[in-house]
Amino acid sequence: MHYKTKGVVLISVLLTVLLLSSIAVVIGNNYFVSFKRAQYLEFQTVSLNIFSSIESLALKKIDNELRFNSKFHAKNNALFTNDFIFKTQKGLVSGKIIDSSNCFNINALVSRNNNTYKPNKENIAIFERLLSLSEIENNLIAEAIDQIIDWIDADDNPRTFGLEDYYYSGPLNNPKEYTSARIFYNIQEIKSLPAIRDIGWQVFEKYFCALPHNDLSININTITENKSLLLSSLFENLPYSDAEYVIDNIPEDGIKNLNELSNLFPSYKLEKSQNYLNFSSSHFELVTSLSYESYYSESKSKIYYGANNNSYIISRIYNGI
Repeated sequence: MHYKTKGVVLISVLLTVLLLSSIAVVIGNNYFVSFKRAQYLEFQTVSLNIFSSIESLALKKIDNELRFNSKFHAKNNALFTNDFIFKTQKGLVSGKIIDSSNCFNINALVSRNNNTYKPNKENIAIFERLLSLSEIENNLIAEAIDQIIDWIDADDNPRTFGLEDYYYSGPLNNPKEYTSARIFYNIQEIKSLPAIRDIGWQVFEKYFCALPHNDLSININTITENKSLLLSSLFENLPYSDAEYVIDNIPEDGIKNLNELSNLFPSYKLEKSQNYLNFSSSHFELVTSLSYESYYSESKSKIYYGANNNSYIISRIYNGI
């Protein structure tokens, strides 16, 4: 009987130790999760403060540069070549200013007239050429055009290949969405359109942007060789190889005006698309990132340089925060 009592006591002790160990593990896990959460919240706060500081530096840099050199902007402009790179106690910070005037403005597919948006036939033709040169099927191009216009316009009447609220808010779409009845604020918004998903995001990420107006104007000074198709699409008869040649031979310090461009490339008659060519920029994007241990955050800020000789932030997107 004495030995049985000892056995019961031993089992009780072992169970108690096991229970206490389990509790300790749970408490330890909860503490670790709380610690990591607090660490991440601190990283978020630090990221936002750093991004705000880099934005201020970028605005001053743009203002100082454009006040003295607003007529034309070239690839070797200090805005695009001198990046912000800092090492801090909270990680590595990098910031880069990118020209947003060397892409196809998706909002240019429509024109605004009396507070309504109507299709812009000339810009739609360029859009069609660009996607055709990218080897996109004609039926997908037609669907993309109609769906983009339906997303922007205010009515509920779908175009031939378009879609309105009945689709985006219907049972096949999750989460529910509604057409915006406004221009796109960010090129990422077009991912909601089925035709864009069918075509492939990489095409739109490479050539397209969303600027807060309906103009189509390409800064030929900052367009890069990997966007030769974009330059080619501005003309009815400018082969890809010729567009590539033009871009490769634009001087690093840029071209000042249309006459200089025509004299430099007389055989291509680039002046025929003068309505779509520009030599300076007023829209920029600041891409800032912060990396620390296993954490990474990124900010993309759209900047506009206005007629009052001041630049300001018009929108921003955070990733990893």
